[in-house]
Amino acid sequence: MPRLPLTVRPRSGGRRPPLARMRRYVTWSFVALAVFTTLVLLATLVAERASPWLLAASAAAGVLVTVHSFFWEGSPPVLLTAGGLVVSYGVWLAVPLGGHTTLLLFFFGLTVGYLTTTPPFASWRWAVVAVVAALVPVVVTGADEPARLVGLSLAVTIGLLSLYAICRLNRYGFDLYLEIDSARETQSELAVMRERYRFSADLHDIQGQALHVSRLQLQLADKTLDRDPVAARQHLREAEQLIVQTIAETRRLAYGERTLTLAGELANSTELIRAAGIVLDVTGRAPVGHPADDLFGHTVREATTNLLRHAQAEHVTIDLADDAVVVVNDGASTPIRGLSGLARLADRFAEVGGTLTTSHHEGVFRTEARAPRSRSAE
Repeated sequence: MPRLPLTVRPRSGGRRPPLARMRRYVTWSFVALAVFTTLVLLATLVAERASPWLLAASAAAGVLVTVHSFFWEGSPPVLLTAGGLVVSYGVWLAVPLGGHTTLLLFFFGLTVGYLTTTPPFASWRWAVVAVVAALVPVVVTGADEPARLVGLSLAVTIGLLSLYAICRLNRYGFDLYLEIDSARETQSELAVMRERYRFSADLHDIQGQALHVSRLQLQLADKTLDRDPVAARQHLREAEQLIVQTIAETRRLAYGERTLTLAGELANSTELIRAAGIVLDVTGRAPVGHPADDLFGHTVREATTNLLRHAQAEHVTIDLADDAVVVVNDGASTPIRGLSGLARLADRFAEVGGTLTTSHHEGVFRTEARAPRSRSAE
């Protein structure tokens, strides 16, 4: 077979991709059609006691059309194209000149159908040219017999256009299948990219917060090392525990075992904020069984990371409601830039019909996340 324009690789286990199976099915369907029709025509010519020369020419035309069937998707070799046209047209001349079966038009018609549906001759105009070329000997030999002229002309026109339509519809259907396959590939790639994006966001949430808090603990240990060695060692132990916990969280994330909840993140953020010497008030009650529980947990984690990294807060408030979580800190003296984590979270909230907004006013930075009880978008 010719080298196909769209490369596909067999899947594991030897099973070919759908596109390869579709291409093979179409190819062998055309081959089977050519072989079957050639055998039928040869049998018909034998029954008509046709000359050995016509039998040989018909067999040669059948072989050329069969080989041409392997090239239905692309341009065949020039010699195959020229030989197929000449031999099949010569076989067709036996109909108006010798009165043989009009089925001999099949070789010429299928060759024309292949050529007029593949570049550089992919145009209905070439099909019209082929119809005119096939009608010329009919008109020349049948001028004295109007009834035979009309009947044979209709047979030629309908036969050639029908074979052209078969090849053209097959081409159209296969092109649609190529578009569907391309869309499926794109969808698969997007799914992989979304999963990588989610993984990188989770990894940023885990390690970003841990690194900033560990840095804070090490700074505290450095400041208290001379005047309070016991407190310094405590800060070092807390940093070590945080690093160990982060390693375990990263491992669970890598193996798909990590689950994030609002309650867990509230407990973790409470410990971290208070360990940094910041006053924390938690008001309200966390929503129980909320479909967006994981997103609320991400919000608390990301807000905690940002206030420890960017702000100089003295007081933090986490306000909980049935469908919302609000985190407020008073340490944002200047507008905070580069909060990409919250921007990603806002997109995820939008996907479930919720919102995540931030505001900065007179040194107070507010993060508010809301989501309805029903995640209709999923």
